Amino acid sequence: MLLVVFFALFIVAITAFLSLLESSVVAIDELRLVTILYKKPRNQEAVKLVFQKKREHLSAIVLLSTLVSISGSTLLGALAAKEFNDLWLAVFTALLAYCMLVFAKVLPKLLAVQIAEKVVVQWAPLIRLIYTLTRHVLMLALFWTRILPHHVEEARSSDDLRSIIKHYNKRGVIGKRQRKLAEAVLSSHQKNLEELVARSIPAVCLSSEDTVASVEKTMKLSPCKRYVVLADGQPVGVVLYRHLARCLVNGEANMTVGELMRKTINLAPETSLHEAMTELHETRASIILLLGETVEQTRIVTAKKLYQALLR
Repeated sequence: MLLVVFFALFIVAITAFLSLLESSVVAIDELRLVTILYKKPRNQEAVKLVFQKKREHLSAIVLLSTLVSISGSTLLGALAAKEFNDLWLAVFTALLAYCMLVFAKVLPKLLAVQIAEKVVVQWAPLIRLIYTLTRHVLMLALFWTRILPHHVEEARSSDDLRSIIKHYNKRGVIGKRQRKLAEAVLSSHQKNLEELVARSIPAVCLSSEDTVASVEKTMKLSPCKRYVVLADGQPVGVVLYRHLARCLVNGEANMTVGELMRKTINLAPETSLHEAMTELHETRASIILLLGETVEQTRIVTAKKLYQALLR
């Protein structure tokens, strides 16, 4: 009987410790992680490695906790069945379930919120060891997730978003800040890029094959922050005045405009602000070109200008 009780306490303790590790890793966000690393604690490298693959290490802890709980409960049930009669077996099972729920699950998660930093710094090497030992088993377990259907995110239309704001704002379900964010998203769908360049001046164009020395006269006659770069008569990018001027100052006037050209994307003037922001994020560009009927009518929209319009 003492063996059964001792083994039950051991299983509860191990599960509680793993729950504490899991909840502590979850509780550390990017800001708290920066604060921890700023103090240069011991096990600093182990902490960095844990959070570089945070999802994988969490999965390893959950896997080990599940294996301990299942195997321990199975073995404990077999031992208890030999020691107790039916009534005491039911009582023991109920007590074990209560202890597992309270002491192995709930209390460790509540405690982890308060001491998450200390736990992560202290036990980061052990978390790394758990991941190393269970990595191959975890890969085998996650293999079966590939046969599951992938979740397809459903995009909300402008009408849906407008109805949500109207309905839940009246009921007081969403607060003022959430409503303003939703309205900003809605306005980003309704406004287009053409509204941002309504008062733009004609673009000054440079050929991508021209050298910096050959465009120096153009820079003096028509100084502007950005020039549209042409290749075969079509706008292909933008070059900054300061980059051209830097080459002149540093004696690199033989460089071509094409070598200094910055990456851009071409979008239609009727493109919404939301779609433009998505395109910039996917292509990792920072400048948008709106093509006109002539190359001089090409208009430039920077990422900064786009974000300012979204925040207004």
